[in-house]
Amino acid sequence: MVSKPGGGRFAFVDAGEAARRLGIDRITLEQWAKDGRIKPLRGVGRDAFYRLSDIAALDAELHPATELAEAVEADERESAGEATQKPARKKQDPQMRVYLRLQADAKWYDITEDDIRTWFQQLAPDGYERNKRNVEHTIKKLQFLVSLIDEGQQRQQDLS
Repeated sequence: MVSKPGGGRFAFVDAGEAARRLGIDRITLEQWAKDGRIKPLRGVGRDAFYRLSDIAALDAELHPATELAEAVEADERESAGEATQKPARKKQDPQMRVYLRLQADAKWYDITEDDIRTWFQQLAPDGYERNKRNVEHTIKKLQFLVSLIDEGQQRQQDLS
């Protein structure tokens, strides 16, 4: 079967190629299939195949668009007080900065406690304090955001 232009010769790939394209191992791919994040198609025997379009969609979910990723990275450098090597860009408006941050942070749903535990086990002890400060800072910002949303919902209920 021929795929859409730019998609290669075939519209389907085997599990090994799907995992390679997603930058994950086959065990993770199998788990994601069980979780319903990607749909395996059965071929002859036990081999599974995956649609290139499904792989591309999942890859886009895992790796935000370049513009979004660059904006988040720039925001993180700015928040950390790091000097940038690039020429100064026009600062994004607050609405866009919050939107970009929420889009990046929304990816936490696919992180399991085991993933976090594995990350922590591989974390060098000199990173404990820095990461703890980052997490505590993030929690405070998200709690503030939740309080604003709660206030907005209360105002709407009061108007109803």
